[in-house]
Amino acid sequence: MTVVLNEHEWAKEMIETKSLGKKPFETLSRVAKYYIDKSYSKKDVRKMLDTFLIQCDPSASLPKWSNTIDYALERALKYDAITIDYINISKPELEIIDNLDGTQLRRLAFTLLCLAKYWDIVNPNGNHWVNSKDCDIMRMANINTSIKRQSQMYYTLNSMGLIQFSKKVDNTNVRVCFLHDGEDILQISDFRNLGYQYLQYQGEPYFKCKNCGITTRYDNPANKNSLSKQKYCKSCAAELNIQQTINSVMRRRNVKNMI
Repeated sequence: MTVVLNEHEWAKEMIETKSLGKKPFETLSRVAKYYIDKSYSKKDVRKMLDTFLIQCDPSASLPKWSNTIDYALERALKYDAITIDYINISKPELEIIDNLDGTQLRRLAFTLLCLAKYWDIVNPNGNHWVNSKDCDIMRMANINTSIKRQSQMYYTLNSMGLIQFSKKVDNTNVRVCFLHDGEDILQISDFRNLGYQYLQYQGEPYFKCKNCGITTRYDNPANKNSLSKQKYCKSCAAELNIQQTINSVMRRRNVKNMI
């Protein structure tokens, strides 16, 4: 499952924008949880999921989606919605990460720590195990490297006693072993680009987009004068530029019509 800290807020956004997202099953499950927590009956929620699906994709075939929707609803009835404001990272934990050799290794350790704390909240009996796929972990850590290099980093953290591998051969989950109480000096409320968030904490040229909230690198970090001026990530900047162009054209048309 994709890591989402507040499933209710996430579901509301999907409903408002009429979007199934990249993983429709997860979206349907979270929308179902949202309606269940609003005290709708199971029968009503089932009908609302059908309506939501058609709003997202008018060409969708309800009979073909029936089993998926039923499964999403049953899962929503089984698991409570996740509503986490943020997770805290302590000074001792960051000191351990800061002392690791290599920026990729530090980003991986930071991401695993955040995920361990997330899964501990989702499952209080989780005992710091990270139940996320390796590809998702690397994506969140902003690490793009070979499988061999990924394995080497995991081996290094394991040899240092910072993570533990599962004894089951077919289980790729890892247990994070360096959670420590102490002064909380960093709060994480967004699991997108965790690697970049760590680099921002370290003083690297990264910032949080004013529009979508994602942490990204400055376009021209060498130019210190431009750092304070950039407010948006590339994607949001492009969208805003298109919208500004459309608004400008519409204003000119309105002026012509008034003459």
